[in-house]
Amino acid sequence: MNNRLLILLLTICFSSLKAQKSETTFGLQYKPIIPISFFDASNIEGNSEGYFFDLKPKYSYSMGMVIRHKINHTFSVESGLNYIQRNFKLGILKSDSISIDDYTEFGMRTYELPLQLLAYVQIKENWFVNAAFGISYNTLASDIYSEGNKIEGFYQNTYRKHGDYMALLANVGLEYRTIDKGNYYFGASLHRPFENIAYVVPENELTNFNDASNFYLEMLGNFISIDFRYFFAE
Repeated sequence: MNNRLLILLLTICFSSLKAQKSETTFGLQYKPIIPISFFDASNIEGNSEGYFFDLKPKYSYSMGMVIRHKINHTFSVESGLNYIQRNFKLGILKSDSISIDDYTEFGMRTYELPLQLLAYVQIKENWFVNAAFGISYNTLASDIYSEGNKIEGFYQNTYRKHGDYMALLANVGLEYRTIDKGNYYFGASLHRPFENIAYVVPENELTNFNDASNFYLEMLGNFISIDFRYFFAE
């Protein structure tokens, strides 16, 4: 039902864009993803059978296109298509008779179709403050396998809960608009799925620590980004 609703809204949106081209602008964006603790967007830790695990976000980003359609002097509708590359480092640590200190690195690819309602207020000539709120439909490219870098036999599998998921979007920013040189935008965004998107299962063939406990780390999928956008002149 959620997918059908999003498709319907996008169909209405793009039909409106086609009918009123003069009210539509096209842009490009690049969004570095910031690993901070707010909204559970940082490290995920866990323990099992005396082993300590730390799932740490590495430098990640989102990039894509933005289509904005003006409704009136206050509101616009935004959509587009984004590619999200999220990179992680999973560390394993154990200090006793069997000392283990290793890590594995992997990346998760997601394709995002957002739909947001944008409100903006002019604060100075050519300067606007923007706030947007909406949802997105996201598709995870695949499950993920990676091996350890130091110890033979250590590896992890990341399994998607579903092939796709819905997420809440929120955004605030500052925009500088020109008539003939386009618009320049700087802001920040929150991407918060309605449910956990995947689970990470670490394994070690030498100790079989996970055979009985069925241990895994829940991947929430939340992230905060810094947004850089450029909209071409109409």
